[in-house]
Amino acid sequence: MRNTDTFRQYTWLVNTIQRAGGITFERIGQMWIDSDLNEGKPLSRTTFYRLRQAIDDMFGIRIESDNQHRYYISNPETLYDNSTQNWMLRTLTVSSLLMDGLSIKDQIVLEDIPAGLEHLETIIDALKNRHALRMGYKKFTDSEPYTTLIEPYCLKLFRQRWYLLGKSERKDHKMAIYALDRITEITETETKYELDADFDAEAFFKDYFGVFIGEEMPAQRIVLRAYYNMPNLLRTLPLHRSQKEICRTDAYADFEYFLVPTMDFRQAILKEGNELEVIEPLSLREMIHDELKETIKLY
Repeated sequence: MRNTDTFRQYTWLVNTIQRAGGITFERIGQMWIDSDLNEGKPLSRTTFYRLRQAIDDMFGIRIESDNQHRYYISNPETLYDNSTQNWMLRTLTVSSLLMDGLSIKDQIVLEDIPAGLEHLETIIDALKNRHALRMGYKKFTDSEPYTTLIEPYCLKLFRQRWYLLGKSERKDHKMAIYALDRITEITETETKYELDADFDAEAFFKDYFGVFIGEEMPAQRIVLRAYYNMPNLLRTLPLHRSQKEICRTDAYADFEYFLVPTMDFRQAILKEGNELEVIEPLSLREMIHDELKETIKLY
């Protein structure tokens, strides 16, 4: 069996049990026969237990049975967290659905994915082996690429684009972030390194909106006022994990955040035009005002 078929079985079983809430093995078996994953064979209990164990090992999702012999997901919170395992599950689910929809491919419109994915395998190997990377990189503002040695710390996906965070010899071994689509060449070296003992990727980016990390500003309390349809959009798609709704009226809603107001966060505010207003702090409000004035000059 191909790996893609195996992964489709994982996602099918998780989604089947999640949608049902509680479901017997017999009913799962009936649905298995109706699917295109069965290879002409019924679902045996041996195969079912193997899939359960693999799903637990790979995604941390536990499938257990109650006293009525109905199977359910005993830790459903794992389906909604920000873990790498949950991202993998959602990605595999979408991939499976798209494979099932190849007959209507002309009716499915996807975003273009930037270049750079070809570097993922090398970077992941270096992360696992704790080997430094020799990397060629070309910034948008430079005419020629430069070469540097990187101690990779983590990968981050942001807005359909992959980024590498690591300590760079070019930056005096301080943390720097690099877009994979700007890498011109990359090689895993034999040079070993050690991660800082207290490094935690989630914690490192906790107070940042996206991938801009170099601005010397502290994390701070920010209040944005949302108008028109923006309150509902923010309720369904929060700008940042720290988002809290602190005021709701018929005309607007106020949302509180705690983060560093980096350029990418300010751009996200500006992108929403007159539907999003900075209320606090005054310093950020003035910064947005100045950036709007510069924009108006173009028109």
